[in-house]
Amino acid sequence: MSSTKIFVLRLKEVIYTALFAILGLILLIVLIFMFIPNKKGDTALYKEGVYTAPITLDYASFNVSVVVEDDKITSVELTDFNEDMATMYPLIEPTMAYLNKQITKKQSLEIEAPEDSVHTTKLLLDGIKAALNNKD
Repeated sequence: MSSTKIFVLRLKEVIYTALFAILGLILLIVLIFMFIPNKKGDTALYKEGVYTAPITLDYASFNVSVVVEDDKITSVELTDFNEDMATMYPLIEPTMAYLNKQITKKQSLEIEAPEDSVHTTKLLLDGIKAALNNKD
């Protein structure tokens, strides 16, 4: 013969158990969403604005300006760079035009330098990085 088993459940215990289960589930969901990387946050590296940094060479001093709009780099250009400096340093302007095109296209500062202006590219990229790190 089979014996009948009777379970006595108190309503208070059932309610407490259900509340703790729900709270545990909510906590688990919150923890999961906290540690999932936010794709929007990964692409938004810089706030909107114009970032500038000085570059000093032997006989010249000029600025590099980086314009950021809608979380994207829209322009990288030279400021305070006159014709005398262009004559003295002929690779600066074409290299900056190349960097402007590549950086706005790729949205990255990881750019391959042209063979004829490796040092100029490094100098200008260092100025661009300094401008973007400038928190003024």
